[in-house]
Amino acid sequence: MGDNGSLHERTLGEALIAGSLPGELVGFGLDERNDAAKFVQAAMAARSGTAPSVVVETFQSSDGRRHMRLVVVHTDMPFLVDSVAAVIAARGLMVERLLHPVLTIERDKVATRESVIYLEIERADAKTRGDIVEGIKAALTDVRAAVSDWGALQAAMTADKAVVDAGSAALLDWFVSGQFTLLGHGIFGAGDDIEAPIGIAATRGVALLSEAARINALGHFKHGERGLLIVKSNLLSSVHRRVPLDLLIAPHSEGQLSIHAGLWTSSALGTPPQDIPLLSARLADLQAKYKFDSAGHAGKALGHALGSLPNDLTISITPNELETLTLSAMSIADRPRAKLEIVGTPLDRHLFAFVWLPRDELTTARRISIGDMLCSAASARLLNWGLELGDGEVALLRYTLDMREGGVVPDTARLNAEIEMMVRGWQPAVEASLSAHHDVTAAARLALRFAGAFPPAYRSGAGPDEAALDIARIDALAGAEARTARFYRNDDDDAATLRVKLYSLTPVILSDVVPALENFGLRVIEELSTP
Repeated sequence: MGDNGSLHERTLGEALIAGSLPGELVGFGLDERNDAAKFVQAAMAARSGTAPSVVVETFQSSDGRRHMRLVVVHTDMPFLVDSVAAVIAARGLMVERLLHPVLTIERDKVATRESVIYLEIERADAKTRGDIVEGIKAALTDVRAAVSDWGALQAAMTADKAVVDAGSAALLDWFVSGQFTLLGHGIFGAGDDIEAPIGIAATRGVALLSEAARINALGHFKHGERGLLIVKSNLLSSVHRRVPLDLLIAPHSEGQLSIHAGLWTSSALGTPPQDIPLLSARLADLQAKYKFDSAGHAGKALGHALGSLPNDLTISITPNELETLTLSAMSIADRPRAKLEIVGTPLDRHLFAFVWLPRDELTTARRISIGDMLCSAASARLLNWGLELGDGEVALLRYTLDMREGGVVPDTARLNAEIEMMVRGWQPAVEASLSAHHDVTAAARLALRFAGAFPPAYRSGAGPDEAALDIARIDALAGAEARTARFYRNDDDDAATLRVKLYSLTPVILSDVVPALENFGLRVIEELSTP
């Protein structure tokens, strides 16, 4: 390698596997190691200065399959492996092997510690390979910015303790103690200018928070408010974990905001709420309001319920919304069932949806279906989702929706009914709706006879309550020639819209029906037949 080092291929092959997990070495014999060492050595030799070397190629494994392998060579520092892996995972590709030796490399007679990340990945096309290389280089730029400015980031957060209220200052002090992965900071106004940007604020700039959100935040602090604003960015972190960045916003001077960007650490996310500033005070307020002894059963149950919710989300919502959410979690712990709660966020940029499901009812298809249902009902885009399984009988799904482009708060009761139908199944849901109009025996008989006949499009569109009304009409028909009708409006119809359903045991010829309706001054604009 000349001036770039003196490792031989065989030595490098041995270094690649040193300290690796046993599962990473399956099918990685001597020939495969030497072949990988040649590829890694070329990537190491190609590195120049402080810039990373990122090289990707396709290759054929010993089993005859085509794969892709990638090498990243970079000065050793935190967050490298997880940040690189996140770029690959974001493209939906599976990492089949990952080796990560840290080597002492002599370049131009100067020895440095360098991370060598070697990955074998399922094959991708040329465009995807190019996107991965560029994505990794961008992520590494952010990693270097965050790591090099770590001390300045801590100092900026410590300085803001003097400008916020006591509860927020205690929270900042807790974060600085190692509970928050600091990634960026800057002084932002309403425009595109940023003062003293450090970390990823220098690389990402105003993308951390939109102009509209910054204007709303300035309005929040306009009348002397000193409580810290805690929000999620729409920008996914490229460092450490690929999740929406957490933003901590404090007032600075007239027309300016001090914005810290980063991520809650894993230990902070798992900390009991009674040990977290602000959350502990809100828990105490709830216990006092409901006269729960913190050492008694109800007080402990309330604390456990709040602890079952994600700290990074519950700390950002209003006390009233936190109360609703915590009491729901407490109720579900006592009586496990499917339930949904929706809460807003500061600056009205996002909507959090919390969905509890019996563990046995949780599937990928159901998680996707619920996400699609929420996005449709809120006219919003899904930004992120998460899952908490815990050790109880229910799983908690949480969704973050982007409300910036005309999003609306959906009808929680209606969504709860749809989720209940998903969990209970169509026929039990129809039977439950029929029970509101018939005795238990009749409801069971009618559901058994009719519920299975409704096609999928009807089930997802109309729902079980509407089906119960239709079943009652169909069941009342006395013979083949009998017909009946029902006029109605949907909840979202305007006063100029009227709907009518015609029921018949034989096909209805619409050309016979429409003139009769028009004789009453009605104009038919749409029709849909459901056999």
